[in-house]
Amino acid sequence: MSADFSPEFQAFGGWIAAAAIQQQDLFNEAVGSDPLQADLDARTLTGERGVLGGVSLLGSFSELDQTWLWGWANPGFGADAVAVAPTVTVREFGAQHGISEFTTDSPDLSGFPEPAQAAITLAIAAGAVLGGRGVWSTAINEGRGQVYLHVADEQLPLAGFDAIATPRLLMTAVSVFPSDPRQVVRGYFQHFGLPYEERSDAIRGTAPNGSVVLATFDELGRLGTVNVEPKT
Repeated sequence: MSADFSPEFQAFGGWIAAAAIQQQDLFNEAVGSDPLQADLDARTLTGERGVLGGVSLLGSFSELDQTWLWGWANPGFGADAVAVAPTVTVREFGAQHGISEFTTDSPDLSGFPEPAQAAITLAIAAGAVLGGRGVWSTAINEGRGQVYLHVADEQLPLAGFDAIATPRLLMTAVSVFPSDPRQVVRGYFQHFGLPYEERSDAIRGTAPNGSVVLATFDELGRLGTVNVEPKT
């Protein structure tokens, strides 16, 4: 039996997906692949490039039973732990918007085709609720799980609108949240404050530099092409 995220999570995820992917790409590039040491009491990540602050525990994924466990539900931490308290906003957001994945202590991801990828999607979406600059993960329990930390250090870059990256970002976001491609495009444009207009077969946005982003849709509402046309 296969599973999927709730319609409420898919609606939110689609809305923020492209911008969240862009921010995560920028975070990964800035942090690099060097080993990092997490200190949850100090809320820091330390590596050869220096120390990052504003670290919070989102949750963890178990390879054994393929479930996610939010930090506030982890008996080793709890909602009042210094590294967990900032993430309770995710639970509150979930309650406000009816997103069960954000309010269930331990969502079962075993029915997903790729449970580990579902965990990454859940973590990045939660990170988008908190703002911040990205999500970092590392193996735990001798490789039988992964822990996900949210990093809010303002030393890290904040993504801005990137016309060159836009086609890739929108296509990737729709592949993760395919139920409403228009929601993905609208959300990306709104995130960066791009004015846009909709037609039955397209959404046309105008970038700050005057270039035009045109996303087209087929008769079934699927995203067809994304083109960026320079200002004329």
